[in-house]
Amino acid sequence: MRSVTFIAAIMFLLLALSMSHSSAEGQLHPGIIIPLYTYPTDGTWSQTIQAKFVHPNVPFVVIINPASGPGDSRDRNYVFGVAELQHAGIIVLGYDHTLYGSRSLSSVKADARKYVKWYHVNGIFFDNMAHDGTPGHVSYYRSLEAYSVSAGLTMTVGNAGSSVDADLLGIFNVVCIYEHTGMPATSSIDGYAAYGSAGFYFIAHGVTSFPSSQVLSDLSYVNWIYVTDAGSHGSNPYNKLPTYFSSEVAFLSTA
Repeated sequence: MRSVTFIAAIMFLLLALSMSHSSAEGQLHPGIIIPLYTYPTDGTWSQTIQAKFVHPNVPFVVIINPASGPGDSRDRNYVFGVAELQHAGIIVLGYDHTLYGSRSLSSVKADARKYVKWYHVNGIFFDNMAHDGTPGHVSYYRSLEAYSVSAGLTMTVGNAGSSVDADLLGIFNVVCIYEHTGMPATSSIDGYAAYGSAGFYFIAHGVTSFPSSQVLSDLSYVNWIYVTDAGSHGSNPYNKLPTYFSSEVAFLSTA
């Protein structure tokens, strides 16, 4: 009887250690997803690459957006710019809007195909993601994810910009659940705690100074952030990097 109990205790200990090891492996270092909607010859591209070199442990994702999508023809500056980003270890996504599930799948896939053919991106950023998990929307976004996988893409991000129904979770690798001026209230991002933080992202623009203590708290709920002081008073938040960009990345490096 004692030997059976001892064996059971050993098995339980091994199982607990295995679960702990798996959990540790599943934890991702917090990263930054940058809507880099500037032209490749702009200094923001080289600044992004330099920040990645200085903090190689921070996962970097950049979204490119040549013309509210890939545009009508290949741009050689984007070809070279994307290659330089990737050479630095940065994941590159192409911007592709879905009009909340109302844009035709053929059009969305056609844009994704252009990004793959022209710029060899790593994935797609599906903007204007629907919020409600109707069967039609679930089918729509699953079709886009399946297409992305079949095209050899390794990362997909859906941008709902606010909360989404649970039925839409798990389709894309990451979902943006907040895109607004100012930092999110905890109640805006904590509703998915049961799903872990790895698949969630927020964008906060018009934030005057980098709020490190709040971001540290928010990282309990999201694993990807982009905080910028651009976008105040209705200006474009994505045509430059935050003035505190280096501090933001340095913070993530030690978070």
